[in-house]
Amino acid sequence: MFTRQYNFFMKFLFGPVPSRRFGRSLGLDVIPAKTCSYDCIYCESGPTTSLSIERQNFVDCSQVLEELGSFMRDSPQGADVFTFSSAGEPTLYEPMGELSAAIKRQYPKIPLIVLTNGSFLWKPEVRRGLLQADRVVPSLDAVTAKCFRKINRPHPSLHPEQIIEGLRAFRKEYKGQLHIEVLLALGVNDSREELCAIAKAIESIKPDKVELNTVVRPPAHAGAKGLNGENMARAAKFFSSFNVEIVGSFHTAAQKSSEENIDQKILETVKRRPCTAEELAASLGVSQERMQIEADKLLGEGRLIRLCFDQKEFLGPAG
Repeated sequence: MFTRQYNFFMKFLFGPVPSRRFGRSLGLDVIPAKTCSYDCIYCESGPTTSLSIERQNFVDCSQVLEELGSFMRDSPQGADVFTFSSAGEPTLYEPMGELSAAIKRQYPKIPLIVLTNGSFLWKPEVRRGLLQADRVVPSLDAVTAKCFRKINRPHPSLHPEQIIEGLRAFRKEYKGQLHIEVLLALGVNDSREELCAIAKAIESIKPDKVELNTVVRPPAHAGAKGLNGENMARAAKFFSSFNVEIVGSFHTAAQKSSEENIDQKILETVKRRPCTAEELAASLGVSQERMQIEADKLLGEGRLIRLCFDQKEFLGPAG
């Protein structure tokens, strides 16, 4: 039987990647690479090259919808969720509300998730643009000014007080699932004092869940280190009055995919974030053996590089 293959080489979509939190997550990327309001020391996408607070219409909504329509028509397995997640800050995309509403009209049964650093929720227009999403996951890694500057390295105009107030305002308006993600870096924002301050701020926001994360991939700043399991469990106790979860990224559930153009699929995936060979095999639905062959070829051609972090080997884009 003939099976139509979808075109992986799309400009505004990536994946789907298997996520423990979201299942088969199809990424929506509408921001130029590394355009962000933060330059977080732990960012797996590398240093921010355009530190910006200027919201723009980087791409016409119609182009994103056209690519999404092509993917959903031609992909044999589709996606479990759509996730706004990129190598930049998604809420810098000015017509976020327009695009989200159009996606929900066309695919009402597929959850729409937005992963954001939360830095613009003090703006009413940004909050309105997120109301169509089924789940919004803003970050809150620090609440004291010194720690905020150290871990998130924000645009100079941003301050933790306004960001926390924006989160409170969004919670009052938003009817969907609000999860707060707290990413902990060893020796940076994991002190008792900072954890107590973060927990106090979150208590005033009243999210549905707190997601604790740590540095698990090669970070933008070489000095950023993750917490071990014991320390993550200790940190979770500070949030025990909430629905708290220590989250991960990939699982390795098998999936089927076309084995055509695997080299390009690898490059498209790792340019968003470094991955292990095992993660790539799971994400792209190929065997470990085939993945190793393709990875070795790309490494030999100088199109991939090896990155070592936390005693694991990741593959990343060259250059």
